[in-house]
Amino acid sequence: MRRKKHEPPPKEGLDEPFGPPPEEYLYRCTVCSTELLVHEAIIDAGIGMAKFRKEYYQGFMPQIGCPGCNGETMEYVDQDE
Repeated sequence: MRRKKHEPPPKEGLDEPFGPPPEEYLYRCTVCSTELLVHEAIIDAGIGMAKFRKEYYQGFMPQIGCPGCNGETMEYVDQDE
């Protein structure tokens, strides 16, 4: 059975190819108060670096670079606050 040239492929039976959307975490700069949502892949990379340096502990959230003041000054902000 052939589809017509401009007919889209059938949607039935297709799963989402990449799973659920990634999480984003709120970070705030302690110097210039810039706020950003940071992708979980960036957080995972920071955790991997901390494990390599033996600085990791349970519940660790890495500091990341701030685009506003160009320092490693952005810290995780707990969304429950």
